[in-house]
Amino acid sequence: MKRLIWIPSSIMILAGLGYAVGKTSDLVVPRMDAGTDVAAFVAPRSDLPLDVSLVGNGKNVFSEIAVATVEPFDADGDGTPDADELLSPAGSRPVETSASAQLAELARAGSSRTLSLQVAATVGASGETSAARLPATATAWQSEHYRDNPLVGEVFDARGARSSHDFLLGAASGARYVLLGEIHDNPDHHRLQADIIGGLARLGAEPSVVFEMIPERFAGVLEDFAAAGGKDLASLSEQLQWTERGWPDFSIYQPVFEAVVADDLAMRAGDLDRETIMAIGEKGLDALSEADVARLSLRLPVSADQSADLADTIRTAHCGLMPEGAIGQMALVQRARDGALADAMVEAAEDSGSAVLIAGSGHVRKDWGVPNILAERDPDAATVAVQMVEVSDSESEAADYGLTSEAPAPYDYTIFTPRSDIADHCAELRARMGQTSE
Repeated sequence: MKRLIWIPSSIMILAGLGYAVGKTSDLVVPRMDAGTDVAAFVAPRSDLPLDVSLVGNGKNVFSEIAVATVEPFDADGDGTPDADELLSPAGSRPVETSASAQLAELARAGSSRTLSLQVAATVGASGETSAARLPATATAWQSEHYRDNPLVGEVFDARGARSSHDFLLGAASGARYVLLGEIHDNPDHHRLQADIIGGLARLGAEPSVVFEMIPERFAGVLEDFAAAGGKDLASLSEQLQWTERGWPDFSIYQPVFEAVVADDLAMRAGDLDRETIMAIGEKGLDALSEADVARLSLRLPVSADQSADLADTIRTAHCGLMPEGAIGQMALVQRARDGALADAMVEAAEDSGSAVLIAGSGHVRKDWGVPNILAERDPDAATVAVQMVEVSDSESEAADYGLTSEAPAPYDYTIFTPRSDIADHCAELRARMGQTSE
């Protein structure tokens, strides 16, 4: 499937699950084979310029992307959450709206309709009704591929039962933690995230928004931005070194930031700094103080099934080309980054009452992702995890994507969208390495 491509050397240790392809891989990949020990990897040169002209076209030159966009999830039943837990997400409740009908109409109409929804929610003991108008975004799906798939725009629960935007927003409005999993370079995913954030605000919540894309070292930048009135997003992207760090063009993330600014919500840095990630990849837990090990929940027990599932996901996410010596290190890096995101969510919710996470879908899994850590750290809190999945050409049933009652998804809700890129990056990489597909 798409977005399952090689992450070389130091980028690999940094990235966790996901994808990063760039000119630097040419300097590294030919020197590796399946028997190479990770400690012998040759790091890409750091003085090579980042080619940002390709960002957003599925050929990204990602130098610091810590992504987890495995798609959609492992559906063989191993290591998945308890089925009863996933059947009824904590805090779920319907909100009486017309949004589901509009979303279904959007799905049928493909690119000719708007993504924006209008929600009227019944709130308060008096039963008085207040309107919640989600932010007005663009008027069509921006991703180009498979817009006519009947799943596009539809919402399903963990067991593959058809749900709605109404139920999703209702569940989210009753949760302390809302996790919105994305594929980073799909603009529709960010517009949907913006709509959900705006909808929560208009239903009375004031969540802090935690970003995987913003490492901890930029916390001061966010504080200064808020103190200055927080309106100049172009300046913020520059201060965050967004382009230099290799994320997809800031413009596709801008709807999320606009939704945050529009409702004067707090922003929080979520990820570990690059230097910390690299140190963990090299030295393991020895790179951290005991206080940081605890903060990142790295003493949290992980079942054998979950460990195996994470390892298999890492292998798949790197096209089957990852040397076995790297799997354990990448799994530890992934767990540490999940711990950092969970820690940021807990702190954010303490300040504002609730928190929303913007992150790759792999981070918001309820089995071995951030929600699993939140359940340990804040066991009485309601958590809702959402993944956004790009449809394929010939797969038009929820079960085709692993949403079944026999093996519930490790997410409370799934929203289907068009696909932004159909290139087979694994095939491209194998061809460059002189390998044939298995």
